[in-house]
Amino acid sequence: MRLLPEREKLKAFMKKGLPLIFAVAWTPVIWMALALLFGSVMERMFRSWQAAIGVLGVLALLLMAALVHLFRRYGLRMFEVASEK
Repeated sequence: MRLLPEREKLKAFMKKGLPLIFAVAWTPVIWMALALLFGSVMERMFRSWQAAIGVLGVLALLLMAALVHLFRRYGLRMFEVASEK
C-alpha cells in the first residue's frame, strides 16, 4: 500500500505540502547558522542581543522564503525528470 498511489495527488502534495514541511523543518537550522556566522558581529553593531536576534530572525525568514520559492520552482521539474527515467 502506497501513501499517495495516484500521480496527480503526489504532484499536488509535492507542489503545496512539501515546501511547507521543508520550511518548518529548516527555518531553525538556517536561523542557528545565521546566528553562528553573524550573531556576535550584529550584537556589537546593535549593542543589544535582543535587536540582533530580531534581525537574525527576519533574515532567516526571508532566506527561507527565498529557498521555498526556489524549491517550488525547481522541485517539480526534478520530480518529472526522475519519473521519466
